Amino acid sequence: MKDTLTNTRSEVLLMHIIIAILGALAAAFWAFTHFMNAAGQGREAIGEVKGVIRRGKWSRRIDQRLIENLSDPREAAAVLLYQIAAYDGAVTDRQQARIVEEMRDAFEADEETAHGLYAFGRMAVGEINDAGNNVRKILRPVAEVCTEDEKRHLVEMLERTAEIEGPPTDIQRRLILEARRVLLSS
Repeated sequence: MKDTLTNTRSEVLLMHIIIAILGALAAAFWAFTHFMNAAGQGREAIGEVKGVIRRGKWSRRIDQRLIENLSDPREAAAVLLYQIAAYDGAVTDRQQARIVEEMRDAFEADEETAHGLYAFGRMAVGEINDAGNNVRKILRPVAEVCTEDEKRHLVEMLERTAEIEGPPTDIQRRLILEARRVLLSS
């Protein structure tokens, strides 16, 4: 009976040791998975921060108005041509056709390019509401790249566009005068 009691005690002790080992393994497994999940969440957080930074840089580029990035004199001309027509109210089909024709002739552009420039001008004016307040900024590429004859030709294009629906209004004349002053008063 003493042997049986000793065997039972050693079996109970062995069972306690096994349970302790299993408990320790379970705790180690739980800790391992907990730390792995935390590491994964940390990587996700870092990725999100990087994404926010990238989006911030991109949105600063995107949030700029179209006139802030003008480098093509044709785009600058398109903005002012659309604006001068829009001063009469909504741009009519007749005005649109004449503006596209002016750009096609002056820039030796095909029909698609001329329509693209017209659409650019319309979109840029939609962003700034009145190009007359930004004439110097808009005309910067024209002033930097174009010859005196080309600058003079742009002013003439503005005058012709202002006359499509009748005599130029005061605001149209002011825009033409400002463009002339910026481009031709060297």
